[in-house]
Amino acid sequence: MASIEFQKRYQEHEKLLEKTSFFQRAAKSALYSERWKKAGIPIDRLKGFSGLQSLPFISADDLRQTWEKYSIEEIILTKNVAFWFCTSGSMGKKKWMAWTYNDINRSKEAIGKRLLNILHPSDIIMAVILPPPYISSSIPFRLLEGTASTGMPIEQIALSPETIQDGFQLLMKRQPTVFFCTPSLAMRLAEEIGRNTPRILKQMAKDKKSAKLHLASLITKIKTIKPKQVFKKMRVGFFTSEPLAPFRKAIEELYDIEVYDYYGFTEGFGAGIECSLHEGLHFSSLNGIIEIIPEKELVLEEKNPGYIPKTLLFSEVEKGLVGELVITDFKEAMPLIRYRLRDKVKVLAADECSCGSITPRLEIIGRTDDVINLGIIRFSAIKFDSIFKSNFKHGQVALWEVYISREGFKPKLTLTIEPSQVSNEEQFKEEILAALLEFRTFKLGLENELFVFDSVKIVDKLKLEIIGQGKRRRIRYDPNFLKTVKY
Repeated sequence: MASIEFQKRYQEHEKLLEKTSFFQRAAKSALYSERWKKAGIPIDRLKGFSGLQSLPFISADDLRQTWEKYSIEEIILTKNVAFWFCTSGSMGKKKWMAWTYNDINRSKEAIGKRLLNILHPSDIIMAVILPPPYISSSIPFRLLEGTASTGMPIEQIALSPETIQDGFQLLMKRQPTVFFCTPSLAMRLAEEIGRNTPRILKQMAKDKKSAKLHLASLITKIKTIKPKQVFKKMRVGFFTSEPLAPFRKAIEELYDIEVYDYYGFTEGFGAGIECSLHEGLHFSSLNGIIEIIPEKELVLEEKNPGYIPKTLLFSEVEKGLVGELVITDFKEAMPLIRYRLRDKVKVLAADECSCGSITPRLEIIGRTDDVINLGIIRFSAIKFDSIFKSNFKHGQVALWEVYISREGFKPKLTLTIEPSQVSNEEQFKEEILAALLEFRTFKLGLENELFVFDSVKIVDKLKLEIIGQGKRRRIRYDPNFLKTVKY
């Protein structure tokens, strides 16, 4: 059970729900009004956590549909919007989220205080930001705001994968001490550093007429260079957007840094961060309420699509609980109420941490939705389904399955097809691959070597696992997918 102090925090949150007329105010937004009315929710009678847990969940699809159907004025709850954050759109259409200055201030103060337990005033941060359609992140901007809010803004060099080569000389001169990135991209950068450092040093030697740099470029042709030999002052790294566990050991070795897991999502409050003990993500819940849908409830929902799963409050969880994260936040502009993040978590500890934090600790262990998850590349099964319903010249797809394993540190995707009819198998395979390459996210991921596409296999009969009311499981992961990667 959570510590007494953390339970008190949630008791204060429950009082806040009533003190601010939270439900009644939210009901004015088109995101909730129609859903709650349709569900027969007596809004004026809603009180505390029992009222919260009687409300229907919302999802990313609900956000998208609301934006398509209603005006901004019907959705947001204030005229005092300060900032609009946009999600990457990696899972479909982008989602725009409104924040007031109070929303931003509450968020950045919480982030800043936690990070300053680890960061130093003299630190220089190298933040690698991913553009759409990859899983993008607002974390570097939140970090800058957060450290500034505590009176200690920290220097950042923000780069995208495309600009790292152009900024290499700046990085060499400034020698960053902190690294913000996604785990798989950090591995990919290490691969590129080993591959391209000789050429970059040779060009730098030519530009500067430096014999020392020329000698270094020759040495790096013989011995593979690791990031720790380039970024010699780097001491700590924060990694986000995908499970860190499979990559932790490799990143520690390649970069010679202390590695911290960091969890965040653009839609709202709810960041989680490891402490120096590295025993799970601390979710402070300062500005919102976390619930977890236990795994047994998810199974019931899978078998009976009309079933509404029950939840446990974060203050009620026990060690070992596995389930899905649900967030309610107190944003003024556009609060999220019972928002299903689709991230699957495990409670590593529920009591107070030795570091002094009163919050339970979590580990992100996967997803609960029908997603092809290739690290910083994600796309829904619905997208693949629409591709395979194309009118191919040499065959038609009846059933399909994606199997995801690893080749080294990279995800490897194998596609198996059961055709309803096929006239030329090899040309049919070529048509399918060509159709996948029309999908920009897939093409960019493949071209930038972020994943490996193994093959298209054609079979007479594809045996798919049946899950709940005849639904077929079309995406399978190798049992070792989340185990420590090789490099």
